[in-house]
Amino acid sequence: MYVEKQVIEKTSLRGLSVLVIESKRDERDLLTYILESHGAAVTSSASVNNAVAELVYHPPDVVFASVQALQQCDIAEKINVCASKASKEIFIIGVVESKRNIYPLMAEDLNCHACICKPLDMTEVVDLVSTLAGRFEQNYCFMM
Repeated sequence: MYVEKQVIEKTSLRGLSVLVIESKRDERDLLTYILESHGAAVTSSASVNNAVAELVYHPPDVVFASVQALQQCDIAEKINVCASKASKEIFIIGVVESKRNIYPLMAEDLNCHACICKPLDMTEVVDLVSTLAGRFEQNYCFMM
């Protein structure tokens, strides 16, 4: 039973495309690893300009971006424009440095669908993306 559940969880994000915008390489690599290990196709970018160019040609299903980038560069507005051109919804997740910096209306203020704080927890990241994308973990029972 444990093995079957592990296989289901490892493919829970299959078919989703995700764009990660993070200037710190180790954090960008960690988030990319978490998402790819659960089946998502991930594109990562260290700069906002490269990320915006990527959005135009390949609109993702989900975007992870630091709160600083969301505040300074108005990425959410650019993402929403790309989403309307592609006729799809792109979910925006803001990444915050610590829980102290999260306040109740933060996601709404930044035009995000959700916010998550560092240090990133694998289960929390996957559950958040699954919930936003409408992919809930299914409990399968295997009869012997």
